[in-house]
Amino acid sequence: MAKTILLAGASGLVGSNILKELKKTNVRLISLARKKLCVNQGIEEIVCDFDQINKLKSEIIFDEVYIAIGSKLNLYELLYIKKSKRCDFKKTDLDFIKNVAVFAKKNGAKSIALVSAVGANHKSSNTYLNIKGKTEREIISLGFSKSIIAQPSHLLGERQKEKIKLSVYLFEKITNLFGFLMIGPLSKFRNVSASNVAKAMIAKMNEPSDGVQYLNFNIFKLY
Repeated sequence: MAKTILLAGASGLVGSNILKELKKTNVRLISLARKKLCVNQGIEEIVCDFDQINKLKSEIIFDEVYIAIGSKLNLYELLYIKKSKRCDFKKTDLDFIKNVAVFAKKNGAKSIALVSAVGANHKSSNTYLNIKGKTEREIISLGFSKSIIAQPSHLLGERQKEKIKLSVYLFEKITNLFGFLMIGPLSKFRNVSASNVAKAMIAKMNEPSDGVQYLNFNIFKLY
């Protein structure tokens, strides 16, 4: 029997690649988003304000949920997020993600795959890494049978309806050129294709083993 899968964040870089890969398989795929994204693509859609997910009613029983939600940040904001923006960042990258996970679990989901970030740590003094770490901890605490936590560094790939900034273009060129110098423990900080991240998440979700699994560059590069 085909699995029923919920995907939140299908318009993002990793989310769109997860959508692309899952469409090749024999699954029932439901997109959860704030607006219609998959018109005429044969994908079922639930349109909902993420602030109101706790009020969302659905009779669909899910097997798995993929969450690829995240704020769009400038490169410098990975190091420092202004105090005026921290509440919004937490709302999107922690509260909304937890709301989706709770909704999916309430509707039967046994497995979850989350796009997080390399270096995520709930004890970090860096706001970005701190919130990412707290989100991972919250998701794990929900008690899914299987939790896949993807921790990519800078993501490569074509962003939908978004022109790449010059600063990002230069950053990618420089870091791609010197990425081979990042070996051993540093390898996890290498740039990675969003397509590889999506494929690795799906592959690990399809494996029979349960528990919490963290994915980094050394796993992504295999796909």
